[in-house]
Amino acid sequence: MSNISLRRLVPLACTGLALLPSLVRADDTPVTLNLIPLPHTRQQQDFRIKAITDMKFKARDGASEEEVQQLSAKLGAMKMPLTMSMQMRQIVQTDKADAKGRVPLTARIERGTMEMRTGDGDLVPGVPQRGMPAMQFSALIVDGRYENIRLSGEGTAQLPPDLLEGVFRKSFDALAKMNGATLRVGESVDMPLEMNLPIPNLPAGSNVGKVKASYTLAKVVAGVAFFDVKATMDLKLDLPTPASPASAPEGAAPAAPASLQMVIGGGGTGHMQLRLADRLQLHNDLDMTMALQMPLPQGHTLQMNLQMQMDSDGKSLPAAKGKAAKVSATR
Repeated sequence: MSNISLRRLVPLACTGLALLPSLVRADDTPVTLNLIPLPHTRQQQDFRIKAITDMKFKARDGASEEEVQQLSAKLGAMKMPLTMSMQMRQIVQTDKADAKGRVPLTARIERGTMEMRTGDGDLVPGVPQRGMPAMQFSALIVDGRYENIRLSGEGTAQLPPDLLEGVFRKSFDALAKMNGATLRVGESVDMPLEMNLPIPNLPAGSNVGKVKASYTLAKVVAGVAFFDVKATMDLKLDLPTPASPASAPEGAAPAAPASLQMVIGGGGTGHMQLRLADRLQLHNDLDMTMALQMPLPQGHTLQMNLQMQMDSDGKSLPAAKGKAAKVSATR
């Protein structure tokens, strides 16, 4: 190659390098947010959760030395903080839309792995070292909303059916309200979730809580939307307590109320990557800090500080043989 050709090639290459950032820079085209799966898709999400908990008891005012010692004994020789690590997988599959445009959806949450260790690195005694129980749910996607939600599997036996279904239904309703928002880079949309969960033996409306996630579009690159996430949590949950004796010895701790209110507050930040073409969440991460206070029947208080790290990765799967499980159009 001649010297002249080299002299021409060098500035051309420099120009190309200078233009490279503009070729891959974030797209400023408005993005319409939609997290509801498309028809005839199959996707997998792998979740990882790590929680570090520092827990202590606070004795009530006027507690005797014996009561204080009993509280300390409840923690025993267990060194804080406790560290819980868990992994689980979710598979979501949708069928083709029917003649009325309804899309059957089934999801399977597989049992994963879990371990809990003390500050010394020892397994926590008496805690089953297993993951979240397996669970399945099905629904119909109708006009961007989830209807006819059905839950089954081992995991559904761990909580009252009304409570579990209420959590799923409220979560899906909040998701549907957020979908359809059109954003440019720098703009945000909120997903507020108000909880009013039915708890057995307590009047309706006893449990009120608010969880809000705010999604800010940071950039769009090669068809992937990148979001910054900010989450806040404010929960006040009334928990029923066992019935106390009709009378108590003089000087005993105050009688337990009919319910005890557990207060949870906190917040955190994270990210989401959404592939727009097939609505696949390629990656999510969220770091949360939470504080929990729960009064105990004898007037003492349990205090917990929790740091939680959650992340997940998603991928598309080949279409499964056969169709998604049939979902009834009526309840």
